[in-house]
Amino acid sequence: MRYKVVIVVLAAVLLTSCFKKVTTDTNLIIKTLIQEKSGGENTLATDTYAYACYTGTNKWMVASYDDAVNRIVTDSLGVERITVPDVESVPFVREGDENHYVSLPLNNSPALVVLVAPSVRMYATIFKYLNVENIPETYMTLLLHPWKTKPYTEGSDKKGGVWNIMPPAPEPEPETPEQGTDSEQDNQNTTNE
Repeated sequence: MRYKVVIVVLAAVLLTSCFKKVTTDTNLIIKTLIQEKSGGENTLATDTYAYACYTGTNKWMVASYDDAVNRIVTDSLGVERITVPDVESVPFVREGDENHYVSLPLNNSPALVVLVAPSVRMYATIFKYLNVENIPETYMTLLLHPWKTKPYTEGSDKKGGVWNIMPPAPEPEPETPEQGTDSEQDNQNTTNE
């Protein structure tokens, strides 16, 4: 009798684990640091946001800082565009501590993740492949170097992927008041006659 109870309990435990939900969904949590000058101190970025597009392939890119800000992703041939991301980040807060991380819930693969840091006019992209099961949260740290003048990479394939980081976009030129357009001058001449 005792063995029957043990067998029934063992069978129940095994059957329960067989029906456990298996998922590759993850909540990508990104901590962004900024190093203002070479060898300088790393400070936590406080204005970053991210979004993701489920592109189906890794043949997609962000063409410019303005595209990154406007959430425009283009295929590598420049033919197709995605203008509405599949997922947008939310602030990540743990135990009531506002830490300026961003959280991006991912449930499809590959996902082109775009992170934008307006304070330094930089953006970074990474393709995330969801191939690990039952990892509810994936943490990544990204270090931005505004002092660099050429695109560079951070990370490794062994540690979750490689970020492609673009150097700071040039500041937009301030608009200067024009002397007046030809049509304005024509209107003034017409009223003076």
